[in-house]
Formats: sequence, C-alpha cells, structure tokens
Amino acid sequence: MTTRVARPLVFVALALAIPLSAPAKAQEMPTVMPNNYVMSDILNRQRVDSAINSRRGGDARSAQRPASRPSAPPAGSPGHPAAGDPALTQTTYRASPEVSARVRQQFADWMGKQAGPDGGRQIAQAMARRDPVRNWAQIVGADGLRPGDTADAMASYWILNWVMANGADNNRAQAQAVREQVRRMIASNPGYARLNEAQRQELSETLMLNFLVQHAAYVDAMKRGDRATAGQLGDAAVVRFRNEMGVDLRRLDLTDDGFIQAG
Repeated sequence: MTTRVARPLVFVALALAIPLSAPAKAQEMPTVMPNNYVMSDILNRQRVDSAINSRRGGDARSAQRPASRPSAPPAGSPGHPAAGDPALTQTTYRASPEVSARVRQQFADWMGKQAGPDGGRQIAQAMARRDPVRNWAQIVGADGLRPGDTADAMASYWILNWVMANGADNNRAQAQAVREQVRRMIASNPGYARLNEAQRQELSETLMLNFLVQHAAYVDAMKRGDRATAGQLGDAAVVRFRNEMGVDLRRLDLTDDGFIQAG
C-alpha cells in the first residue's frame, strides 16, 4: 500500500515533506496528535496485545477471504453499532471543513516548531494547494481504505510504520484485515468513546498528515536508493510504536488475518 515507488501519486505526498529536507527531522518525529491525545489512549495497550495475540496461528484459508468491504456496513456491525448497544462506539464521522482547517493549522504550527517558521509556512502552503485528505485517499485507496473512518486512518498509519520497520510491503487483504482489527480495538475502547464526531475527525485527519510526511520521507529514500536513511526511518518507527503503544513492530507478522505475534 504505502511504499510502491511506481505509484504516480507519490509526488503529492512529497509536497508535505519539503520542510523535512533534513532526514533527521522525519526520523525523530513522534506521532503528532491533537490536543492531549496519546496513541495508547486510542489503541489501549491491553486491547492491542489481546487482538494481536488472539490472531496467532490464524486459519490459512483466510487468504481466500474477500478483501473488499461493503461501503455501508449494516447496523449492529462493529463500528456501526445497533441503537442501544453500549459496548461499541462508532468509528465513522462526517467531515467538517472547519475541523479540517483547524487540524491543518495545528499541524503546521507543530511542524513550524520542528522545522522552523519557514518550514511551517511551507507545510501550510502545501496543504492549501493540495487537499491532504484527498492525497491520503489516493495513496491508500487501492487497499480499500477511505476517509471518514478513524479505523481506516489508524490502520494505514500502523501499516506504514510496520512497512518502514521491516522493509516490507502489504497487500489489500492484509490492509482490510488490519482495518477490521483496529476497528474492533477502538470501537470498544472507553478512551475513544469519549470523543465526539468532530474529535474523531480531528484525530483521523491528524493521523493522515503524520502518514503523508512519513510516507514521503520513506518513499523518497527508497527512490534514491538511500538504504541508510530508509533504515533510520524504520528504526524511528520501531521506537515510536514501542514508546507510544508498547508494540514492537519487528515482532509482528502482517497476514491476511491482520497483525499477529511473530514466531
């Protein structure tokens, strides 16, 4: 999904990485989150461990399962709970232009602190020229991931970091499996349940911006054959997920059943 350098839309994401011309900037970046959110609040570590461990030894026949998902899951399905179901929270949201504008300004402000005022301005200008949500959707669309659902944004971000950490790639079936895995994790998480629709959008679009910057830096390194920088970006992904989620990306396998513990 995230690293195939032949895709013609890679240049779109690269526009967001211009201020990160020094590779160390991208390598050192934690996950930028809005407000006071932290990754472990959204993907609770116990739920992550449970979901990953429960997939160990998944049925090999899962490779034959359809990779696509319906555009409108029936009421009562995870992420779209039936009325009165207290166990699940919707992961979808209706996007608001006002929320998008706030997310982009916050991200540009944060990047300005990392890359300097000029860098922050370049990020803001790039986001004004090209809609980042659309850019993200163009990159991940072949894997069936779509805007409007936190599970899709979170899945793409997790897969990208796993890809960087392991120098690997993924297919559509795997991306869809991770999306469902993530959806189950967050839909039953009280921390996520406290977010209103605008906050779900804010979180999702901020993850998309993180994705675009990291994706751009990694694809650029791969296109240039710069294995040292690609390796440093992978190491940074490992540290990022270990610190923020308690997950070792290099001890996970990506399968048609989603992430499972390696070995």
